[in-house]
Amino acid sequence: MQISSTRDQVIDYAPSRYNASRLWFRGPRKALRPPYVACLGGGGVYGRYVEHPWPALLEDKTARTVVNLGVENAGIDAYLNDPGALVTAANAQVVIIQVTSGHNTSNRYYSVHPRRNDRFLKASDSLKSLYPEMDFTEVHFTRHLLSRLQAICPERFDMVAKEARTAWQARMRNLISQMNGAVHLLWFAPVPLPEHTATAMHAEPLLTRDVIRPLAPHVRALIEVVPEQWRCAEDALAVPSLELSRAEHLPGRAAHHDVAVAVARAIIPALQ
Repeated sequence: MQISSTRDQVIDYAPSRYNASRLWFRGPRKALRPPYVACLGGGGVYGRYVEHPWPALLEDKTARTVVNLGVENAGIDAYLNDPGALVTAANAQVVIIQVTSGHNTSNRYYSVHPRRNDRFLKASDSLKSLYPEMDFTEVHFTRHLLSRLQAICPERFDMVAKEARTAWQARMRNLISQMNGAVHLLWFAPVPLPEHTATAMHAEPLLTRDVIRPLAPHVRALIEVVPEQWRCAEDALAVPSLELSRAEHLPGRAAHHDVAVAVARAIIPALQ
């Protein structure tokens, strides 16, 4: 079972599946009667440690059924590898896709787990040839992989980063093309979307406005939300004591409220 299906001491996430999907989504389970809105993405959609994540708040603001299809640590591959998730999203009137995890996509240099896309599975022969000094048996996560590659040789890392971005763009175009409704991309992060390609391993190491711009003709809009307050002291009340360090990196209640307001404002015309 995915980590997204586990329960905390305070919040019941009511793990749910749709259309025989192998992925677990946050409940309560919704009746898939059109028209409805589907929200895809990672932890910023799933809403761990938040009682009412932004998809639930969006439902109140739009008076439409909103299906939370967020999966923690998921990238695009998780959806493309899951027919149940794809058909659920494809049948929505409006689809919100969180822009995230540019490094969690299989490409010609490395492959990721088909559902837990943050998991590094193996290096290709091309990557082994590019980094002969690297011991890949010590690597289990994609971010760790990229950090190691960049530390060893920034010049060769640029080749890997370019390939990962190219693969991400192709997968995103594939995902968007399978949607029947109006697609909106969402940047929801504690920092603005970088303008140009950078090699620094920041919160979302590979994605920039340059990477996302080619997708503009295929979507209705890019919604950008950078909350003034990512987490606050009151958010700790819903976090088990042993998970406080993990929760620091995830958005809190105020941030989810901000993104719900922004998304509602953007998609209401598409719901008419």
